[in-house]
Amino acid sequence: MATCGEAAIRLLEQYDVDTIFGIPGVHTLEYYRGLADSPIRHVTPRHEQGAGYMALGYARVTGKPGVCCLITGAGLTNAATAIATAHHDSLPLLIISSGTAIEDAEQGHGSLHDLPDQPAFMSTICAVSIDVRDPSELPEAFATAFELFASERPRPVHISVPIDILSLPAAGDQRLPERAIRPLPDAALLARAAEVLAGAVRPMVLLGGGTTGAQTEAIAFVERLGAPVAMTIAAKGVVPDGHPLALGTTATISPIFEALEQADVVVAVGTEFSETDYFYSPTLAPPAFGGTLIRIDIDPEQLDKRRAATIGLHGDAALTLAALTTELTARGSQGAGDERAAALRAANAWWPGVEEFQPFLAALAAALPADGVLAVDSTQPVYAAAHLWRGLRPNAYLPYGGFGTLGPALPMAIGAKLGAPERPVMALAGDGGFLFTIQELATAVDLGLPLAIVVWQNHGYGEIKDSMERVNVPPVGVDTSARDFLKIAEGFGCRAVRAESLDALGGLVAEAFAADRPTLIEVVADRVAPAALPVR
Repeated sequence: MATCGEAAIRLLEQYDVDTIFGIPGVHTLEYYRGLADSPIRHVTPRHEQGAGYMALGYARVTGKPGVCCLITGAGLTNAATAIATAHHDSLPLLIISSGTAIEDAEQGHGSLHDLPDQPAFMSTICAVSIDVRDPSELPEAFATAFELFASERPRPVHISVPIDILSLPAAGDQRLPERAIRPLPDAALLARAAEVLAGAVRPMVLLGGGTTGAQTEAIAFVERLGAPVAMTIAAKGVVPDGHPLALGTTATISPIFEALEQADVVVAVGTEFSETDYFYSPTLAPPAFGGTLIRIDIDPEQLDKRRAATIGLHGDAALTLAALTTELTARGSQGAGDERAAALRAANAWWPGVEEFQPFLAALAAALPADGVLAVDSTQPVYAAAHLWRGLRPNAYLPYGGFGTLGPALPMAIGAKLGAPERPVMALAGDGGFLFTIQELATAVDLGLPLAIVVWQNHGYGEIKDSMERVNVPPVGVDTSARDFLKIAEGFGCRAVRAESLDALGGLVAEAFAADRPTLIEVVADRVAPAALPVR
């Protein structure tokens, strides 16, 4: 008879999980007993934080939950930063872990990996943390997780099984019937919103990360409404660059910011108006909307936060946008926002200093094919890329996240490549942040992934150094870096090259995508010669 650990793996198979990230330990042996003969691919990172970020990159490009298997206590705390990032950015991760034996948990007698109230700790960075105390509870725990992923604001779910329960005979491993229902707003509220939109003269649309799975519906809606559409960083590419109504990720830049404030109706979909969505805004605050604000969100609590909705529509983004489009069509409504959008794009005013990074970003954009994925870290050129980088499709630009961490680019790129093996994947990190997860080069080599890993070498924490100098703080602790990234990368088994000029960058990236293993490409910030390339 199967143990509970084996039954957990059989349940994952039934939920179409094909990849799991984790490092085995003595507390998770029963899960690995199940994985030994499972079709699920197991990926072993070099640190559990890498497991979390790999799962996050996988989730972004596939739209499916990323799954981690972690040991009690230490495995969870090692991965906590990545899990908190997924919570902050509303991404679906499933974390299955072991737990201290029931009779030993929280007794304070030094049990291996014991974490005081592990479920309570995890509940602070997960939508829910489920502690399975009886074999019969296992199928319900997985049903709860996947119901949440399908019908609520997607956030991490943690399922913990104490080690003494993991080894017990399973009560069953059959998936429970599907019970997820995606919410749709009240019909009267939908009709009211459509009536307001039908009479709008200067409508605007703002799409957030909650729309990445609703591209078709979002495009149909903005075309029917005829409104210029801006996107937050998380929504980059939902309405692709080149669409006549698209403004890209420029919501904080003049005159788009002012147009949002002056619009008679703004439709904001799947955004919490986070300051990290409004980076480089003069106030780090969302617009003070002067007209009617229609908000659409799967999380009803968001409808009144930061900027309270005039009309709040609690619903799934795709279903709600489709319903609004139908309502507008029935009213014969179709605006003409192409000229307004073109005028706003033409008047775009970038902030001072952005030109410093435009040539570098343009060279990268030229090197990455249109179907490529860029995973980024927190580094100087990325703060410009958040707004400048092209948006051709959703989840092709993987931000480091609103939690604001260092180190996610490389492991996210690994997860993205595993989730979309046919697409070229590039990672972009600064030298300081790259050191947080540099050990995952070994994982990428193990997997034979042809990643292009671009390291922006500015000899330490360049952005923090600049921030210190801006407020007259003498720089402390920021001039630190590795001495030779090329030798380190080669030691891990990678290819390693240095881009002596931006003109050479394209060829080096092309070679990386054609290789049989990852390639580290170092770009020394104060040595590359600028190239006159436009950002596209």
